[in-house]
Amino acid sequence: MIGNNAAVSYPSYPPAPPPPPEPPPWEAPLPPRPAALRPVIVLLLINLGLSIGLTVAVLAFRHSVIEYQLDHRNIPADVRNDLRHVYEKTIWSRVLGNLIASIVYTFLVRALLHGRRWAYRRVIWLSGAGIVGLGLLFLTPYPAWVRVEQVLQMAVLAALLYFVTRPDVRAYCQRPRGRRRG
Repeated sequence: MIGNNAAVSYPSYPPAPPPPPEPPPWEAPLPPRPAALRPVIVLLLINLGLSIGLTVAVLAFRHSVIEYQLDHRNIPADVRNDLRHVYEKTIWSRVLGNLIASIVYTFLVRALLHGRRWAYRRVIWLSGAGIVGLGLLFLTPYPAWVRVEQVLQMAVLAALLYFVTRPDVRAYCQRPRGRRRG
């Protein structure tokens, strides 16, 4: 019969699942990185590479570097041996310093890529302090090949300081509005 008014029953389906929760801030998608950030990262890695390269070279030629320093300071013979041990410890402490710097640079680059304000400010501080520190090393006698590397590293740090202060990088690493320091 065509005109039957009998109720038709449909199968029941479970309710729709709730929408997914908002991702936590550390998993939220990042805003697009400015092109000006790339030279900052590259220069940071070049600076680290120069520092590690110089450390390896000085470590390999440590005896001649130490003799050069002792000869150019007019150190009396009775003090030379004690000072030689101090210089050797300084060279080994530089190796440890570069190991620590490598770990710190890893976190620094990662934080810069995420637009962290503290990393941006740290790069500015490290660039300025590095230029001053390398300038002060000119008061210590070093062979000419070390001086060439130091001047090259100062140029890299100056370029890094220039690129990190570009408006696009500054805006990318800006602290969100309404957020308090802490």
